[in-house]
Amino acid sequence: MTSHPISIPFMRSASGFTARKLTVDPRFVYRQVLLISLGVLAAVLLLLVAAIISAGPATAADPSNLSDAELAGVTAQAGISINVETKSRVDIYEYHISDTPDVGVDRQWIKFKHLTVDDGAGGYFTTATSLDDPIKVDIGTNDAGRTLVSVYDPSHVLPRWYGIEDIEFVDLSIGSLNIDALSMGPSLYRSGAHADGTGGGYDFDYSTRITAQAIRDTYNNVPEALALSGIHLAGSASGTENDPSTWTFSGDFKIGDMDAGTPAKVDVVTNSDDAPGVTSLVLNVPMQGSLRVENVNFGGNDFGAIAIDGINVHRMSLSFHP
Repeated sequence: MTSHPISIPFMRSASGFTARKLTVDPRFVYRQVLLISLGVLAAVLLLLVAAIISAGPATAADPSNLSDAELAGVTAQAGISINVETKSRVDIYEYHISDTPDVGVDRQWIKFKHLTVDDGAGGYFTTATSLDDPIKVDIGTNDAGRTLVSVYDPSHVLPRWYGIEDIEFVDLSIGSLNIDALSMGPSLYRSGAHADGTGGGYDFDYSTRITAQAIRDTYNNVPEALALSGIHLAGSASGTENDPSTWTFSGDFKIGDMDAGTPAKVDVVTNSDDAPGVTSLVLNVPMQGSLRVENVNFGGNDFGAIAIDGINVHRMSLSFHP
């Protein structure tokens, strides 16, 4: 399979910052790039693990026998609504990822130590919906006549704090990662068979709005080596780019858009070009929306705001194979 790299220019407005020529040890630059990359990976994995663990199993009632007359009076619907109000706290001692499942070789590990999800003060975070805005799971058809499974989820609107106390990369400690006051949604996920009828995978799209008070990446014992504060991910943004007090946001950030004919895709395929005979998981994730960050602080220095508006990634193909 052939990947298609996409270059998105990053621009920021002037903020009184004067550029100076610096002499930097290349090893320091490599460490920082590696740190930031692993930090992003850790954040994504943390969110996935926390979501899986915090989703408690449902309790079903015992089945009941119905007579023919009773069964004739039952009216079915193609979906369910779920109201929930819970308080939870996630605390994982360690989570390890190896570079190979083969126990017969010397495996290398990425280790995430002491993962937590809480209310920011070590207490319980709230997962809640209202009676007029529940979680909704539906099966139906869209305007194009496609049958889709749809999951609408407003349960993560209230903020949660995510943390990893220590990240180890091949036994090298590279510090901690925290995501403060993360709020997501309401979110809508839809999936269905490929529109062209091909097998081996499915189409999906996902729309949501995300805000976070801060993402803090602490390298070893240096406090807040990298801190992004006031993160906003939405459909569009307005206001002066270098003045966050004027910012307003509307709409949802989208990954894929099945109504527009540009779904995200998941496929399991056997390669015939760059790795013949190897079975791979292939993702194609077009995206559109806006990303803004109110301030970036690196090593105690403020670099101002980031505004990336009008993001429109037509195609981003990712291939995962052993």
